[in-house]
Amino acid sequence: MLRSLAASLLIILAAGCALMPPTAVVQHPRRVWRVHRARMMAMQGFRVSAQGGVRAGHHGGTLVLHWVVAPSAYRMTGYGPFGRVIFRLRADAGGAHLRTGRGRFRGASAERLLWRLTGWRLPVAGLRFWIRGIPAPGPVTRRRLDRAGLLASLWQDGWVIRYRRYRRTRSGRLPRLLTLTHAVTAGAGRIVVTIRITRWDVI
Repeated sequence: MLRSLAASLLIILAAGCALMPPTAVVQHPRRVWRVHRARMMAMQGFRVSAQGGVRAGHHGGTLVLHWVVAPSAYRMTGYGPFGRVIFRLRADAGGAHLRTGRGRFRGASAERLLWRLTGWRLPVAGLRFWIRGIPAPGPVTRRRLDRAGLLASLWQDGWVIRYRRYRRTRSGRLPRLLTLTHAVTAGAGRIVVTIRITRWDVI
């Protein structure tokens, strides 16, 4: 159960407003990208909701997730069918706290906590950036921009993030549909997450 729960935590989310038309070609995509990245990096507090599906080995399912992010802390709640709460996770400078139907757990960070409970290294910290359509701090293995100067795909920290669709919002152009695949594992152990973003609020 904890392995399914940990995989569900990957379904992490954002967005709102009207869909973008087909990708517009810009004259200087790299220049657009630099401006866009700076704008997204400045967005430190936000509240997002999403629906997603996950395949992790022989496990799979769907989840609705609400995530509130502040500059130095965040809290996340995952819901299953009929609005049933599956987990509550919160993390700050003091560590991470996870509450499930099986009890309460604490760790130095969300990543370490989930590693201890499941044996999986899940990129909770990286998702704070990837969901905004930008790389997380640290080395980037590979990056590809689309014709509009936005990320089309990103290879980082053992994960491949592919941006399928963007949405235009008052806060900028944000991902609406993306997939994350663990690039290190293969076969039955591979983790694949699809995120369909339903709401984004800057706070």
